Order: sequence, then structure tokens, then C-alpha cells
Amino acid sequence: MVPVYCEHCNRANGADAPRCIWCGLPVTGASLGGDFEITRIEIEYLGGIDRLDDPAPVKLAVGPAGVEITEIIPGSRNVKIAAHEILDAQVEDASTFIEGKRKRAAWWWYLIRPLGSDAPDRKPADTKKHDYILTIIYKAEGDVKKAAFRREDRLGLSLLNGVARIIALLVRRNQQ
Repeated sequence: MVPVYCEHCNRANGADAPRCIWCGLPVTGASLGGDFEITRIEIEYLGGIDRLDDPAPVKLAVGPAGVEITEIIPGSRNVKIAAHEILDAQVEDASTFIEGKRKRAAWWWYLIRPLGSDAPDRKPADTKKHDYILTIIYKAEGDVKKAAFRREDRLGLSLLNGVARIIALLVRRNQQ
């Protein structure tokens, strides 16, 4: 079996791999030519598109033709950003840490504790509130606009970085 090398990270993949196992970009087998399959992700829309008014959950589909945004509820609106209109995609980590609060020991601890030992009121570990933002920069009607999307789960950063890499591939492909 002869390996196929990814054009983005130059690592070896299986001969019939549709995506690079290392960076997640489509393996086209040629420099930047050829089509690749559509990547779909459910994400929360924040703003930046004229036809979509309020923040709501949407389906984002990235393919060779561009980006398609479809509302999940009620599902009537659909916006397409053509590949030649996309300028860039950026991912921002807007996560915050929530400080753990000290809990006071139960009353019975003071009755049964060994002499000389401290109460078990140690501070618990801080927790991370995940918040990742994908910004797609595109041109429409002669203006540069930014569409913002959010993902609030643990895997959000890796998913959005993969989508941003695929969008960067589209931008490079259209600049040639």
C-alpha cells in the first residue's frame, strides 16, 4: 500500500483516506485540485449575516462551493457564502475558568476527627467553561463582513480549528 501525503502538513495517510488523520483537511491527491466532501457541523450563530436576525442554532456546511448556513429552528432560512467571497476564517478561545469554592466541613467532622488534624475544607479545583468562537470573514456587496459562530463544548476547539483549516484551503484554492 502506497501512502498519500497531505498537502497541508506533509504527513503520510492511507491511499484511500478522504481526510488527513493528522490535520483533518481533505486529501485531494493533487496539489489543491479535485473536490472534497462536504463538512457539516451544528453550531450556534451569533451574528454578522443580514438575513439571519437573532442568535440561534444553525447547521454549517463547508464544501467546494463555499459555506452554507441553514437554520435548525424553524429551518426556513438558508444563506450561502460562495467560495470566492470568503477571505479568511479565525478561531478564538473565549473560555473562562470558574474558581472552585471552599466548602465547610460537616459538623460531625469536628466530633470524630483525630486530634491535631485539620478540617477537610480544601479548595476544589477550578473548572473551565468552554467557549470557542469561529469568525468567517467574507465580502458581500463590496463590503467586508464577519459572521460569528460559537461552540460551547469540550471538543469545540478542535472542531472549529478543523473547519477553519478547510475554509483556509478553500481560500488558497480560489487564489490560484
